[in-house]
Order: sequence, then structure tokens, then C-alpha cells
Amino acid sequence: MPVRWRIRRNAMSRTISRLPRPLAAAAIALALLFAAVLGACKSGDPAALVAEARRHRANGDLRAAVIVLKNAIQLDGAHRDARLLLGEVYLAQGDAPSADKELRRARQLGAAAPGLQLLLGRAMLMQGQHERVLAEIGPAAPAAELPAILALRANAHLGSGDKARADALFAQALGLQANLPEALLGLARIALDGNRDAEAAALVARALAAHPDDVECLRFHADLRRAAGRPAEALAAHERILALQPYNVQARLDVATLHIDGARFSDARQAIAAARKLGGASLAVLYADAMVDFREHKLKSALASLQQVLRVAPDYYPAILLAGAVQSGLGATGQAEQHLQKFLAAYPGDLYATKLMSALHVRADAPQSALALLTPLLARYPADVELLTLAGEANLRARRFDAASVLFEQALALAPDGAALHTSLALSRLGSGDTGRALAELERASALDAGGPRTGLLLVMAHLRANKPDKALAAVQDMERRGDNPLVQNLKGGIHLARRDARLARASFDKALLLEPLYLPALANLAQLDLVERKPAAARQRYEAALRKAPRNTALLDALAGLAQREGRAADAVALLERARQIEPDSLPLGLRLADLYARAGSKDKALRLARTLQTANPSNPQAAAMLAQAHVLKQDLDAAIEAYGRLAALLPASPAPLLRMASLHSEKQDDGAALALLRQALTIEPASFEAQMTMINILLRQKNYAEARSVALDAQQRAPASASGYKLEGDVHAAQGQHAAALGAWERAFSRKPDGALLIQINGALRALGRSAEADARMAAWFREHPADVPARLYYASSKLVANDHKGAIAHLEAVLNADPDNVIALNDLAWACQQAGDARALAYAERAHALAPGNPAVLDTLGWIDVERGNLARALPLLRKANSLAPAAGNIHFHLGTALARSGDKRAARRELERLLAQPQRSAHHEQAAALLRTL
Repeated sequence: MPVRWRIRRNAMSRTISRLPRPLAAAAIALALLFAAVLGACKSGDPAALVAEARRHRANGDLRAAVIVLKNAIQLDGAHRDARLLLGEVYLAQGDAPSADKELRRARQLGAAAPGLQLLLGRAMLMQGQHERVLAEIGPAAPAAELPAILALRANAHLGSGDKARADALFAQALGLQANLPEALLGLARIALDGNRDAEAAALVARALAAHPDDVECLRFHADLRRAAGRPAEALAAHERILALQPYNVQARLDVATLHIDGARFSDARQAIAAARKLGGASLAVLYADAMVDFREHKLKSALASLQQVLRVAPDYYPAILLAGAVQSGLGATGQAEQHLQKFLAAYPGDLYATKLMSALHVRADAPQSALALLTPLLARYPADVELLTLAGEANLRARRFDAASVLFEQALALAPDGAALHTSLALSRLGSGDTGRALAELERASALDAGGPRTGLLLVMAHLRANKPDKALAAVQDMERRGDNPLVQNLKGGIHLARRDARLARASFDKALLLEPLYLPALANLAQLDLVERKPAAARQRYEAALRKAPRNTALLDALAGLAQREGRAADAVALLERARQIEPDSLPLGLRLADLYARAGSKDKALRLARTLQTANPSNPQAAAMLAQAHVLKQDLDAAIEAYGRLAALLPASPAPLLRMASLHSEKQDDGAALALLRQALTIEPASFEAQMTMINILLRQKNYAEARSVALDAQQRAPASASGYKLEGDVHAAQGQHAAALGAWERAFSRKPDGALLIQINGALRALGRSAEADARMAAWFREHPADVPARLYYASSKLVANDHKGAIAHLEAVLNADPDNVIALNDLAWACQQAGDARALAYAERAHALAPGNPAVLDTLGWIDVERGNLARALPLLRKANSLAPAAGNIHFHLGTALARSGDKRAARRELERLLAQPQRSAHHEQAAALLRTL
């Protein structure tokens, strides 16, 4: 975007440096960092830790200071100096929300440091909370602070659009302190907004003369030099900042921006990497990543970075515009339009944004909307080929053929070898579904642009979209003749797959690897083919061979870990990801996957330690916050989990999910009041959230607050009368009160809106409670005729047959489950039990299959063990039943089966002990009478 625009619009060139800091992994040189803070961490004295943090801050190592201060606060949560200093450090890092939180806590604890109000005001201003600044930071202040307070309030007015009030306050501040830099730069921004460039330059020069080492003055000066087309002078200003502050992340990003301007993308990425190494993946780093990715046409990568930026800073307009461009390039019309509408509402008539929005209207076959935007700009920019092309396409869609011809001729006169023009036209037509015309334009563009792979790729994809794989193959073969490369061969393999020819697909992928042995897309495609053909060892060997050539390639290690996990080799998966993290310790995705593997493997402490490390390095990243919360849940530290989910909720204010998790945890702690409050908050965000409604109703039913529970259900019906959810919930409320007829009526209304196996299970239960069992059976039979593979409904129905001792009926439904899901452990176990009760010899085979799949499941162990008991194989039965008993010590049936097996083995003392334990249980077991009878014989 134009430099002038960046530095004129409410200091947005400065805002990005003040956005909350990390969003992705940034654990740079962890060993060195931990060595630096180790001595402080070992200290049990918070005051010593604060002193250590001050030294780190003085040395510019803000991240080490944060770690030490967090340790101090962990020792003494009410240590106000630690809170105050942590707030100041967060402010220096640009993490405004965290700074705001800590500064307010420090004030609550009695901190009265000079300038605390000013620090809080800056934190609010950095978050765009202009009205809050004006409400909380009044003009009354000590004389020494008053000029800065006035400038702060002026910036708040400027951010709110009140330039006149801002101008007056800046002037008042300068009357008290003649060369206050904040005031001079504020007036310079106002001058730029009024196109008074010379006045702005003079104000910045005055500020620099008075404050030659002020970083913000130097940066503003660099922006002006860049806008004037003097990048070398801009670079010199940024290098001056780095000489003063080697840890200044924003200065490195500004250097990267200058490299992007000059299309020096490799240099830009080096500068961004240096910034990331210093400050982690802050919003500023992510935005810079997105910009260089966009310029290099790596749109998905750019979008991933922008989504993280906008999640935390939804009103950052450069990111909004760039997101619109990226989503447009990806063909996500709806999302692109939302971004561009928001941008154009703030900056109407912007040329670039107007082109993008017009292209979207053309794709959506709304030519009049496109022309309404384009027509005013055509007179101002008569030689803009893109503008002429878009206007021509819009007129063509509006069936104004003469006007379209004129515009296309003007565009082609300006660009006679119009490969890009034809490609753009084709993209517009593809976006609107006009595939035939798009293919024609792409073929013309392909002929004009013989060396351009992008046009060829578009042509191939267009043929595939049109379900013409043979033509796609011809197009890719033409690309191959022009110049072979692994991308072309990988694309060719994909076309062969579309033609259902796995052999030729594999040959193309193999050729891609001959051209580039480490071409990961082809490796992944071959591995996927291996897995489809049930050859996981071949997939593993393929990746291992590549890894021997590139032992530090973390993508290969990650892929191997995924294969190991898929094969059930959890320890190997963990080892591979640990190796990858040693190579790339600041990779958040690798860290998150490793933490998840630790959790799945039961390594709770490792999962928690890694989750804490990731969250500390990425305090503004939702995934890191979520992982920490999950790790606390795994450790059953519910209070810590709730606090972590609270941080996640602050990062995702538009999502009800963190609030729902907090509500669930409060409910688990029996704190229904807190849970209900959070659920109501979630419903204000997403009023139709079924999960929130259902959870709220479950809590209200537990409280026997039936009236409010039904009110929630009726509200759900009113909000979405065509949805089944509200009626399903109403049925649940009636059922909880034993009102089976009313419950049945509500569930039937839900079922009529959305037929569903889970609802039918509830209907089946209500019919049986009303004595209508024959009707219940008929309904289930009809459902299974239409939905034979509904596994949950089959399992429920089979279970009801087992309870009724209809073992043969259960067997039929369990066999149907295994037809749909051959490795379903529940079905195998229940089928083994049903066959044993029915005298079916297949019982043992089914039980052994279940045990092979789930050797640690107590129900499976009990079934196999009891079958062995009844078959007289006590030598195998006893170890199985003892293990089941240790895993489920409260299960009465397992006590009975173990006691019986012990009695039959001749160990009467142990048998009596098990049976007495069963009879002593407070809840009467189904085997109570049998156990008592057996005990009397011992």
C-alpha cells in the first residue's frame, strides 16, 4: 500500500508496533535464555527476582525479564513492584492487554509510582481504547506529568476522529513543554492528513532537533523519507534506531518493509527472522510475514498470519486491506468482501481496495455494483490497465457489449502482449462459473505467456474444475514440454489420480522426486498412496530415506511422527517430535503437537511444562493458551485451567468456546452460579449455541429449576423455529420431570425437523415408558432399514436387547455394527458376551479380538476372563479378572466374576474376600443374590 497512506491515517504506521506481542512460537535460544535467568529462578526471594528483572530490562533483554517477574509473582502474587515492573516491560514489548492488566493490579495493591496513570493511558491507547482513555485519564495531573497527559488525551481525540480537539490539546501541551515529541508528532500526523507535507516535515525536523535519539521521532522521519522515494535515507534512520536499541523489533521490521518495497524478498525475510528471534512472533512480525508472502504469491501462508493479527487487532486497517486481497486471490469471495467493505467504509475511493471489491462483484455476477465503484475512478486513472479490464468485464456481464469492446481495446493497446490481461479475465470468469470463456482466455494467455507457470496451472485447474481430466492432462503435458520441474510432475500425478490411475500417479510423483529428492508435496502424495494400499512401512521408509539426506528437516520429522502415531508407536512419535524441536525450538506448531502427544501418552508433567513454555513465549496465541488450559485439566488443577481459559476468552472475544469450557469446569467444581453466568455470556456472543443451551439446561435440571430450563428451550425454539434443537431440549426438560408424553411430543417435533438416530433413541425410551414397546420396536426397525450403518443407534438398541435378555436379537444388531465398523471394541465385547449367553461358539473369538484392540479396557478384560472361567481356562482367566478388578475396583460384576473364578480354583479365602467386598458396597449389585449364595458355600 502507498507509504503516504500508512503514515497519515491516525498513526497506523506506529500502531502496529504497539499491538500485543507474541502470537506464535518464539522460544529463541532457550538454553541461553534459561541460563541467563537460572540464578534468579532458583531464588526464593521475590525482591531479588525483581532486582534481577530490572537488570535484564536495563540490558534490553525484555523476555528474560518477563520470565523472572512471573517467577516472582508465582512466589508472591501480591508483590506490587513485580506487578508494576511486569506491566512496564509488557508495555515496552507492545503487549498492551497484558500491560493494562498488570498495571491495574499494581495500582490495586497500592502502587503509586510516578507516571502510573500515564502508563495505563498508553496501554489503553495502544489497544485503540480512545474513549476509555478520555474517561479514565482526566486533564488534572501533577505539573511534571501534565504535558504528557495532555498529549495522551490529544492522541485519544485524534483516534476518535476529533482533529480539532486534538490540535488544541497538542498546542496546549507544547505551551507547557515546547518540544514535547508526542505533541510534535501528533501535529505532524494532523498535517499529513490535511496534505500539508512540508508542515509535517518541519514538525518532525523540530522534534528530531530537540530529541535526536528519540526512537519515535526517528521512525516518523524514516516514514517521511520512504514516502518521498528516498529509501536509503529511510534505511539510515532505522539503522540509527538499531544502533540506539539493538533489541528494537519494530526497527528490524521497518527495514524488512524497505526490502519488500524493493522486491528484495530474501533480505526482507532475514530482517523478519531477526525480529522474530528478538521478540517472538508478534503481530508486527506476523503482518510483515503476511506482506512478504503476499508479494511472493504465497497466499495461504499470508492468510494464516493475517488471521492471527486480526484475531487480536480486528480494526487494524492495513491488515484488513491485505486480508481482502489475499482472500480474493484465494477465491474466498464472502470473506474478501467483508474485509474490503470494512476498509472502504473507512477509506472510500481507495484505488487498490476499489479494484479488489469490483473484481469480487464481477465474480459474483453483480456488474452494476462493480460499475458503480469503477466509473468514478476511470476518469482519474485513464491508463490503468487493471481498471480498464475490470470495467470491460463488468460491462460484458451487464451485456453492454459495445462499451466492453472499447474498454478491452484500450487495455490491450496499453498491454498488447496481454497474457496477464487474459489471465485476469479468465480468473474473473472462473470465479463467476463461466468456465468455457475462462478456458478460452486461459488458452490465449498460455500461448502469450509460454514461460509462465501460473497461467498453465490455472488452465489445468480450470479443466479439472470442469471435470475434464483428459484436457487437464494435455495442458500439463504442454507445461512439461516447456520446462519440466517437480511442481509439474506433482500436478501431473494429481491429474492421474483424478483419472483413477494410481500407477501413473505414482510414476509422476516418483519423477518429481527424481527432479528434487526432498520435494515434500510429492513425498506426501506417495506416502498417502502407500497408506491407501495398506503399506505403512513403505511410507515410513520413504520418509526415512529423505531424512538421511536432510537430517535437520523438521517437516520430514513431523511427517514421520504422524506416521508413527497413526501406527500406534507413541514413543517413536514423541522421540521424533522432540528431535524436531531441538532443531527448531521456536516452532509453535511442533511444540503444540509434542505437548498433545505428551498428554495422550499420560506424561502429564511434561505436557504441562511444555505448555507453559509455549504460552510464555506466545502469550497472545490462542492455541498456546488452549494447550495450557488442557494441560491443567489433565492435571486436575481446575482453578488453573479456568484461569487459562479466561486468558483464551480474552484472546477470542467473539468465540463462545472458551466460556463454555470454563462453565464446564465450574460445573465440575459444583459452582453452578459461576457456570450459569458464563453460559449466559456465551449466549450473548452466539445466541443459538446449542452446546451452551444444553449445558445450561442440564445445570438447571440438576437444580430442579424446571421453569427456567423450559424457558431456555422455548427461547431456542423462538430464535430458530426451523431447527430441531429447541424442541429436543424441551423434550429433555419434560423427561427430567417424568412427563413422558410431553417429552415424546417435543422430541417428535424435533425429529420431524431433523431425523436423527440420537433423537430416535430418546423417542424409543419415551414410547417404552408409555407402554408402547411394539411401536418403539417398529420405529427402530424402520430406521435401520433406511440407515443400516447408524452405529450409535445400533449399539443402543443392542444394549436394550441385552438388558431384556434377548441375546439373539442383540447379536443381529451387533453384527450389523461390525459390518460398518469392524474394529468397534464396544460391539466386539458386547457380541462376545451375547454369544456366550446364547451358547454361540464364536464368543471366545470375538472376546479375543476386542482384547487385542483394547488390552487395558476393564470391561473387555472381564468379558474374556469370564468366558475363560466358563470354559474352565482358569489359568488365563484369573490374571485377566485381577487386572480388570484393579482398573475398575467399584464394578460389582467384576468382583463377582473374580470371586467365582477364585472359588473354582480352590482359593476359598481370596474368593470370600472378593465376595464380601461386593456385598459391602453401598449400591446393591445385580449379582448380590448370587454372590451371597456363593459365599454361603465357602
